[in-house]
Amino acid sequence: MKPMRATEAEQPETFATVKREMPDICRAVAKMVKPLRGLSNVSQKQAITELTATWIMAIYPNDLDLAISLSDAMRDQTDIHIQEAWRVRGRQKQH
Repeated sequence: MKPMRATEAEQPETFATVKREMPDICRAVAKMVKPLRGLSNVSQKQAITELTATWIMAIYPNDLDLAISLSDAMRDQTDIHIQEAWRVRGRQKQH
């Protein structure tokens, strides 16, 4: 089943929050990535998945279905980021 993706018109508060907090998000990511630099690619993936699973389980400790749903949504959001990065990179190569 293809995940549903909300548009900015459908979720204006969520989009506004992310836009407003984007500088803080970028800083947090940069700080979290530093400790991963010394790990192998496989270990980096394992660390990220463990962090994600721990965070999801903290949000939904008693509901496996909601935990899996959030995991699926995060995977979909990751795909969105990757697709956008490729699109931007393709535009930059054209210039």
